[in-house]
Amino acid sequence: MYMNRKLFLLPAAAATVWAQQVSPAEEETKKALVARVNEYYRLMVEKKYRQAESMVAEESKDDYYNGKKPDIKGFDIMKVDLAPGADVATVTVKAKVLVLMLGAGAQIFDMPSPTHWKLVDGKWCWFIPEEVKHSTPFGKIQTNASTGFDALPNTNGKAPDLGSLMGQVTIDRLNVTLTAKDPEQTLTISNGLPGPSDLRVDPHVEIIKGLTVTVSTLHLDSGGKAKVRLRWDGRTAISDTVEIRASPLNLAFDIEVTAKP
Repeated sequence: MYMNRKLFLLPAAAATVWAQQVSPAEEETKKALVARVNEYYRLMVEKKYRQAESMVAEESKDDYYNGKKPDIKGFDIMKVDLAPGADVATVTVKAKVLVLMLGAGAQIFDMPSPTHWKLVDGKWCWFIPEEVKHSTPFGKIQTNASTGFDALPNTNGKAPDLGSLMGQVTIDRLNVTLTAKDPEQTLTISNGLPGPSDLRVDPHVEIIKGLTVTVSTLHLDSGGKAKVRLRWDGRTAISDTVEIRASPLNLAFDIEVTAKP
């Protein structure tokens, strides 16, 4: 669930959302939806997450609470698609998200993303459809009725368990000791999944004094590798953790780093 503190949809932009020919009833429905989406994302910008909770459908409240909230600086509504029956909709929102980039500091990126809405007691509410929850770059997760566990189909028609999937994105080691003779070391993350994996370095690394961390690439195609370089300034004592997280499995690599002058 993805800050100019406030950003409202301009009238001209709003007109483009429902410029196509629609019935008066559908137009009113879209206007109400756009107003609701604007209100929800305004609360996201202002970090008023508790107030926004009332705009979340009951079945998606756990997803809302457990999901990490992006640092949104602003947003724009790009497209509204009403489903037949006009009680469910997909709204594409382009959010301006603050991302901390290694070596470049904080940067703002425009990130278009589809969001899902449904009418609950006459009001539009944010929710996550089940088919979206179980969608991955490798296909749709299927539920094994006999075990109750979710499984991801592979090309052999067999469904590997979660443990085997997690083991396909690997790092060659998780402990690094930097010394005056060896102030720089390189680790390798490998993607053995049948689809891509994206890496995210926890912004905490930016405040670890005396340590510089660089990653050769944050996007790994199937079979791809990323080099993680850790360099010590040779002066500052370090005893800290560098976290790198790999999607879509949300797998965390906690690299323990130590150094003594």
